[in-house]
Amino acid sequence: MNLTQSLRVGIIASLLLTAFSISGLGSVSEDSDQQQIDYQSNYTLDDNVRELYSSEILLENQSHQLESQETDTLNPQSTFDCVRSLGDYESRLRDRAVRLANIEYQLKEEWPEWNVDERINKTKCLEDLLRRQSVLLYDFQSHLEKKYCRFSISDKNKFLHSFEDLLDREANLLEGFEGFLHQLQNVQDKYQIDFLASFEDLIRRQAVLLNLYDDLLKTKCNELEIYKYVIRCGEIRCGQTIKYTYVIKNICNCTVKDIKIIDDRLGVIAEGISLKPYETKVFTKSTALIYPPGTMVCNTASVFGVDPDGFNISDTSNPVCITIAEPVTNHNFDSINLGNQKTVAIASDPAIAENSIIIKKNQNGKRGSNYDSANRDTIGVGDQLAGAYQSSKASNNIRIISNQG
Repeated sequence: MNLTQSLRVGIIASLLLTAFSISGLGSVSEDSDQQQIDYQSNYTLDDNVRELYSSEILLENQSHQLESQETDTLNPQSTFDCVRSLGDYESRLRDRAVRLANIEYQLKEEWPEWNVDERINKTKCLEDLLRRQSVLLYDFQSHLEKKYCRFSISDKNKFLHSFEDLLDREANLLEGFEGFLHQLQNVQDKYQIDFLASFEDLIRRQAVLLNLYDDLLKTKCNELEIYKYVIRCGEIRCGQTIKYTYVIKNICNCTVKDIKIIDDRLGVIAEGISLKPYETKVFTKSTALIYPPGTMVCNTASVFGVDPDGFNISDTSNPVCITIAEPVTNHNFDSINLGNQKTVAIASDPAIAENSIIIKKNQNGKRGSNYDSANRDTIGVGDQLAGAYQSSKASNNIRIISNQG
């Protein structure tokens, strides 16, 4: 057995395994009976080839459109448009598969009329078209995988069956391609090796697509998402109360019930919740952080629910971390001017504070008018006037002492 015969045996075995794998994947779509069609058409061989190259440009444009639709995943109308666009993409791939089958039929019919060079060229053209179809199938699978969990259960099943049918058609086309290689067994070894290498690559691509299809079958979508955050206003110190916000989203076209939110530090945040398709709800909980300065306090939240199939689903939020700041000293101060003297009151103002300020005045001087001053208390004793400013939002107990007669 020479080299080319050995390669042929190995590749045919791979093809049989591939076809066997496809046949065991499950039920096919209702359109699969289109595969048993009369390949006679009004299109010539060249017409079919031109149509295939033209449709490839349309599919590339449609692929870009599908990419742009990924930006708004929680909009029901966007999901509807995505289903329609992906359905059109799949329909064009099916039309391409039919045209490729037409080409293979026409090659068989016209094969006896061609010389060896013409047969080689036509086979090369078919190999190139099959490779392009394989690339487009991979692109279709990529879009389906990205959007799979956004679809309803019925849409998921529809696209899975369509994908399976496309793979089944591709396997039949590869089998037809192998038949042409068999008829070229008398050409030079160079051409045989090149064709067999191409065939091996096509089989390998088909195996990759089969594995990706199998992964989709096993995909369990997480219909819930949770995001957690806290609004900070400056530094946070020991004893300060902060408010955590929890945002939960239903990202599927279904209703999720029995939802519960649990924070790993604060416990149950909410429970007994239901979310309609694409619905979002927001919950909050406040707490005082009693930790030493310098401590980093991190916590996360989890959301749990039940999907329409009765499966438990869950998601975990991003962590939120807060570092407890050092107490502020020598930060809040105010002063009053009395005659030639200036009296200064200094106080620390943590989150909850009571400032006790004592101002003593024993300097002689004339009493002046202070009626145009804001936020301060005054007291007059004899010829002296003492004043105290109040600029803190905290509760201030101010004692003013004057020993001037």
